[in-house]
Amino acid sequence: MNDTTRLTPDQPFPEDLTQLENIEVEVLNSRIHRELDAEYVRYGLPDPETEGRLEELTEELDRREHEDYRANLAPKERAGE
Repeated sequence: MNDTTRLTPDQPFPEDLTQLENIEVEVLNSRIHRELDAEYVRYGLPDPETEGRLEELTEELDRREHEDYRANLAPKERAGE
């Protein structure tokens, strides 16, 4: 059975997350979280590759959230000038 809800450490992972659409990053994040849960159940601890991927995704999602916040704040700052 091919589980498309998880991304195992041996499956390809994008080198540059900045090139992906938001929805693609969110799907990858979900798949990595599901894999992380499965690894804890199976092995009692996560694979270092999965942990590294999760860290990359978290950084990218945080970066995008920060950019969105700044973009939404910018017009309000200008209106108050």
